[in-house]
Amino acid sequence: MRLSILLAACSLFISAQASANFIINGDFKTCNFDGWLLDADGPIAPADAGDFTIVNNNGDCAAQIGMTELGAFGGFINTLFNQVNLSSVANDTELTLSFDWVFSGSDLQEDEFSDLFVFSIVDEFGTPDEYFINFEDGSGTFTTLFNKTLDIFSLDFAMWAGVPEGNPYTSFLTIDNVSLTQSTAVPAPQTSVLLALGLGFVALRRAKHNK
Repeated sequence: MRLSILLAACSLFISAQASANFIINGDFKTCNFDGWLLDADGPIAPADAGDFTIVNNNGDCAAQIGMTELGAFGGFINTLFNQVNLSSVANDTELTLSFDWVFSGSDLQEDEFSDLFVFSIVDEFGTPDEYFINFEDGSGTFTTLFNKTLDIFSLDFAMWAGVPEGNPYTSFLTIDNVSLTQSTAVPAPQTSVLLALGLGFVALRRAKHNK
């Protein structure tokens, strides 16, 4: 009985591995930027600009990109990005991408002159494909499907400075629960083998017990 339970647990583990999240620290559980890279469009280093922070709500952490200091250093874009290696995934595999976002600020122009949140998938040649754009204010969960075509690309979450009315550079973008998985979790071939072995061992034990 114990053996069959162990084998069933192993099969579930392998099946879960087949649909594992390809994003490192996508939920920011480490409460830091492990697995992520920061880029500030200006002469100052991102860590020194103060526009990249971790919001910690009693251990429930998320990443925040600000615009409060960017303009003071001659920049216009702050980008948080995650490099993803999909070399183990076959081409044309359908993937599901999802993340939670909150975009807030005091400008709230809601037009082409306001601060802008742009999410892009960037290929290995540095060419961005913009998947989501939002002006100034809002929140939600963004989900999309796409086919894997390149081995290495990055997911970019960028804040673009607009033309402010009044107090400049006061927008904040919060990102959390970034997930990239195969759209359909297909159990690995080893799963059926393990189940067959488990049933075989159970039958064998019963046969010995009945002798």
